[in-house]
Amino acid sequence: MGISRPTHQETQHLVRQRGGEMGSLGAGLSTEQRYLFDVRGYVILRHVLSPEECKELHDAIDANADAFHERTGNLMNSTQPPFVTDSLKGRLDCGTMLHWSKPYCDVFRRLLTHPNVVPALVDVCGPGFRLDHLPLCVQQRRGVEGFDLHGGNLDASGNYNEHLAYTFKYGQMKCRLVNCTFQLTRVDAGDGGFAIIPGSHKANYPLPPGIANGSFTNGGEPLLEQPVVEQGDVILFSEGTSHGALPWRGAADVRRVVFYRYAPGGVAYGRGYLDRFLDEAFLSELTPQQRAVLAPPYHSRLERPLLGKDAQTLTEVPRPAHKKAFDEKLFGYPYF
Repeated sequence: MGISRPTHQETQHLVRQRGGEMGSLGAGLSTEQRYLFDVRGYVILRHVLSPEECKELHDAIDANADAFHERTGNLMNSTQPPFVTDSLKGRLDCGTMLHWSKPYCDVFRRLLTHPNVVPALVDVCGPGFRLDHLPLCVQQRRGVEGFDLHGGNLDASGNYNEHLAYTFKYGQMKCRLVNCTFQLTRVDAGDGGFAIIPGSHKANYPLPPGIANGSFTNGGEPLLEQPVVEQGDVILFSEGTSHGALPWRGAADVRRVVFYRYAPGGVAYGRGYLDRFLDEAFLSELTPQQRAVLAPPYHSRLERPLLGKDAQTLTEVPRPAHKKAFDEKLFGYPYF
């Protein structure tokens, strides 16, 4: 059976446009931002990247066009009416930016510990946060499909999705996986692109089919929010919040966004770090702060480097020398 592909006008009632109220940088999330992240599952950090940084990112992407791969056929991401289009073209993806030749890799490496983002990451992931998935750069051309709703605290069968889940206990928010999305294209109301169901990170039921496919209209009250963003903004959201992408209809020919997904220091979802982030030749080109963020998952009590909110200071909790010496005898390695 073919997929019915609705028009923009037919699905626009499903989407609420949001501009966001996020502002201050450098000190972490404000009291208001913490509240909104806890209630809604995402916040917008405004003006994180300068115009010069955005240009450097665009230039690097343009110079490495051959590194992008198109999603076609069974690699396409949408099956549900609000997110599909008639276009046979797919979005263009690349995940090797940290390993591009110089100077093009440098700007992506600097994003790892960007001083306007690190304080917020410490707040939502805790000290010692780490990059979990490999970075991803997406180019969504005009008219190209979006991405069905995904993520959430529960999987499709209703089982608890602990690797994505958001919880709040004992006065602390706990984000198992947070997505830091650098916006390289202006997105106005109705343009499409990133969309999210605010508050769904606290859902106790799996996403119903009628909401996933847009058939449930909620009496005309939109369920999805499509944030309005400027070039250089960051959308910071819990992967436990149901989210996706609407087809791109904006003024720009291509919507560009860069995804960096972070987790607490002792938590892992992805496994790409086993190959890509443990290579000494690669690590030798990075700053100590960047290497700290790319460290494999282990607890901070085992001398994990902890990056401070200033994006410069590195500290660690020392493990007693006598315990390390005994573990060396016991395991042949100073850490269990």
